[in-house]
Amino acid sequence: MKAMWETAALVRDKGVSAALRSSMNDVATWADVERSVLVELAGVDGCVAIVFSDIEGSTALNDKMGDRAWNAVLKDHERVVARQVARHHGHIVKNQGDGYMMAFAQASQAARCAIGIERAMVKKLLRLGPNIQVRMGIHYGSVVHRDNDIFGRNVALAARVAALADGGEVLISGAVVDQLEGDDELDLMVTDVRSVELRGLSGEHLIATLDWQD
Repeated sequence: MKAMWETAALVRDKGVSAALRSSMNDVATWADVERSVLVELAGVDGCVAIVFSDIEGSTALNDKMGDRAWNAVLKDHERVVARQVARHHGHIVKNQGDGYMMAFAQASQAARCAIGIERAMVKKLLRLGPNIQVRMGIHYGSVVHRDNDIFGRNVALAARVAALADGGEVLISGAVVDQLEGDDELDLMVTDVRSVELRGLSGEHLIATLDWQD
């Protein structure tokens, strides 16, 4: 789903739906975002934790495995994501194939969901194949709700953070690092804090790795 990350600037300007539709010619329809759900998730400041994820190298894997085997991978992946998002009280905003956009009221919920997805997928590697790895990025900030869509700079930033992740890696923005401070479990998982440039977004941005492996 690299096209998703490459259209983050379009996400910023025109919203998630427009960006995803323009980057994937094979998308026939998109389910509307349940605006009321997202509004309820947001805090009094309008902030939500935004998560982007996909399977690294999905196109090549599909080609190698064939459509039938790849479809089985997608179904397993979908079950894992749905189970973990529900467990951590989040909402799947959009998905296409192996790519997902999720939203949570709190950064800690998003982080725990990401950890749960990564660990659950590892347990399936013996059956699915060792090259199947999920990459994820998380950002926390305010978003704009309009016409059954969410968009804005913070959605674009979340996508850019995810674009930097390798397979099996969860990257978090500086805003998420701040939100996790004081959480005795998650704070200890934050490693490799560094400053990076994010294409299309001005200035330097702090990101860190969420070390989810036992």
